[in-house]
Amino acid sequence: MQRTRRGCLIAGLLISITLGIQSSEAQYSANFQTNIISGVTSNWSFTYTVGSVLFADALLIENGGVLVDSEATVGQASSSSNNLVLVTDTSSVWSNGNRIFVGWSGAGNSLVISNGGSVISLVDGVIVGVNATGNGNKILVTDPGSILRDVQNLTIGESGVSNSMMIVNGGKVYDNEGILGSECSQSGCISTSYSSVVVSGAGSTWSNGNSLVVGLSGWCNSLVISNGGNVFSTDGNFKGSAIGYYTGSNSVLVGGNGSLWSSPGYIEVGNAGFGNSLVISNGGVVSDNVGAIGYNTGGSNNSVIVTGTGSVWSNGTLAVGNDGAWNSLFIGFGGSFGGSVVSSNGIIGSFVTSSSNSVRLAMRGVWQSSTLIVGNQGSSNSLQIGDGSVIATNIVVGAASSTCDNVLELDTFSNVIVTNATGTGVLEVRHGMLILNAGVVQADTLVITNSCASFVHTGGTLIVGNVVLDPNTFRIVSITPQGNDMLITWMMGPGATNTLQATTGGPGHSYNTNGFTDIFIVTNNTTVGTLTNYLDIGAATNALARYYRARLVP
Repeated sequence: MQRTRRGCLIAGLLISITLGIQSSEAQYSANFQTNIISGVTSNWSFTYTVGSVLFADALLIENGGVLVDSEATVGQASSSSNNLVLVTDTSSVWSNGNRIFVGWSGAGNSLVISNGGSVISLVDGVIVGVNATGNGNKILVTDPGSILRDVQNLTIGESGVSNSMMIVNGGKVYDNEGILGSECSQSGCISTSYSSVVVSGAGSTWSNGNSLVVGLSGWCNSLVISNGGNVFSTDGNFKGSAIGYYTGSNSVLVGGNGSLWSSPGYIEVGNAGFGNSLVISNGGVVSDNVGAIGYNTGGSNNSVIVTGTGSVWSNGTLAVGNDGAWNSLFIGFGGSFGGSVVSSNGIIGSFVTSSSNSVRLAMRGVWQSSTLIVGNQGSSNSLQIGDGSVIATNIVVGAASSTCDNVLELDTFSNVIVTNATGTGVLEVRHGMLILNAGVVQADTLVITNSCASFVHTGGTLIVGNVVLDPNTFRIVSITPQGNDMLITWMMGPGATNTLQATTGGPGHSYNTNGFTDIFIVTNNTTVGTLTNYLDIGAATNALARYYRARLVP
């Protein structure tokens, strides 16, 4: 099967139910036959097959009817298509001692559970779309009290295309592990594509006792959680919960108030896959202990978008680029104001291979974290804020990077607040740059002592309680009144022309970045740590505020 990373389409799930009027039968001998189990219990010692080589056959379990068998297949041969099992009404049960296959090799086969019916698989799980020709097979679980209970694993798309499951209107599915897009354990199976699950509506639930993987070894698989639907998963085995474990272009959308994906373990957007995505919108919530975008070295170009009022991604630890490169987190994008990310620890670029990862804030997005590191060991990682806020107790730009190119940058309507209850929050620029173009940076303490650190201030406001700088850093050291004059002392930068400039403040003594003029120039300084000063005559008696800056001219 040819694979593609682009143009992934999400196929809809349409189930048409047509039942013939025939007496209950143990076997199907022709097309368009229907077996009905209504209000009675039927035991079948072997595999119950609906559509061995036939098509459009149906099994109806209704009105408290019960069917007990060893194993079940709906649509066995490639010629066996459009077969249906419908389990409906309270106390109606289809109990299978082993696996249930919906579309072994056949296409367009369906399992529908409605109006309080139950289907149970006791061993080895439920598989939708087993072989390469098993395409377009479906499960629908709808209405309060309707349950699909799978003691082992539920796989949507073992090998095939466009297999799907819908959990709507209060239906519930329980399993050990959920997989979209092939575990590929069958002989000769291939990586599957375009498998999809929709969990929609208040009370609709998909509960995985272990992990959930959207795109284990398949492409363009999708999970949509909407309108109050809930999905639960844990991290009980080696896979964790992931979007794109080995492959790419897989997606999860969590949208609408009350919509939730919750995991007490990991949620990885791109474990070793690329181009995978998670979108949290319009009040949706994703909660985990460890969130990672690009977990391993192959996990590149993955993205998460958190947008809209009430939309939240809550993490214990969040890594944007754990080992992977070119991964992105967007907070407050997509045309809707709001969107929040909350983490105890946030890291952009954890290890040496995790370069060029980025976080962007816009549209009043908020990232709140205790500790936040922009570039731990990786290079060229960035946090850029344009109309958004970052709130942390400590921020480090370039903690242990071998380069000086990690960046924290603020533009219009941006805020970075670094503080805690004791007033000891620290913003440290170590291996990278703090760029303040607009907005406000407020920190209890600003530390810039590393030779690989720089602060570029072209606009905006810096409010700090304490500044710790390299004693040899180019800077203004002091501004001291001398009678009616003002003495300005600064640490010169070597190998360049040092220029002292001044400007008069704006209305109300406000600071204005324009209008600076040269008042003193020093050339030919070659020594690091050299001080110079200039006495600005009459400056202490000016009615308006007067501002100074030192500049280097190569």
